[in-house]
Order: sequence, then C-alpha cells, then structure tokens
Amino acid sequence: MTLSVKLTVRMTEDAKASLDKKASKLKVKPSEFVRFATDNYDPQTLPVQQPKVDWDTYHLLGELKFELNKIGTNINQLAHDANLSLLMGSPMQPQLDELTDLSNRINQAIGLIFGVRSQIIEIAGLTYKAEKEDDWEN
Repeated sequence: MTLSVKLTVRMTEDAKASLDKKASKLKVKPSEFVRFATDNYDPQTLPVQQPKVDWDTYHLLGELKFELNKIGTNINQLAHDANLSLLMGSPMQPQLDELTDLSNRINQAIGLIFGVRSQIIEIAGLTYKAEKEDDWEN
C-alpha cells in the first residue's frame, strides 16, 4: 500500500498524549494507529513487533539465583554454628561478622538477579501465571 495523501489533524495536547499512549501500547507509530482506526485500514496488515528476548541469559540468571540461594543457606548455617560457639565462649566474632556481610551481599545479588529477570519478562510482554517459574503466558 502506497501512502500518497497527507492529512494534517489538529488536536489538544491531551488528545495527542492519549493517541501516543494508545499507539505505544500496540507498538506502532501514531500515524499507523490512526490508519488502523479508520474503516479503510485492515488491522490484519498491522505489523506486530515482538521484542527479542535472550532466553538463554534468562535461564542462566535463574541458575545463578538458585546457586546463590544454596550458598546463602550454607552461610546461614555457618553463622548459626558460629553464634552457638559464641554462646559457649569461643571468640568467633570476626568470622561471624564476615559471614553476615557475605550473606547480605549474596541477598543483594539475588535481589538484583530477580529484578533483571522481572524486566526480561516485562519486556517480553509476559505475565506470571502458575506455581512453576517457567510457566508464563502472553
């Protein structure tokens, strides 16, 4: 389809913002949205752009999060044992402080990984729907 006729339309800033928002939701230009809204424009020809998602990276981040959780669990067990040793009179406070700091850093990393994975899901236009982590829907 050759677009040879130009049409100028005047509207308020609010109407333009609304048009831009609606077009953005469909991932099209405002002019394409306007053509879509007219009777002579076939919505079936509207190109739908699916964002590219690197699912390998997404799954690797999930594996990394899983491993960090396991390490964090082990550190918590060591910190628990160190606390018991302190109660029994063993001078382990420096080691306990190191374990606590390491545990906090791992929890921060897990939070960052969760955030990145959430952004990947949002970019892909998916929503979480079930118990298992890999159950996503459009």
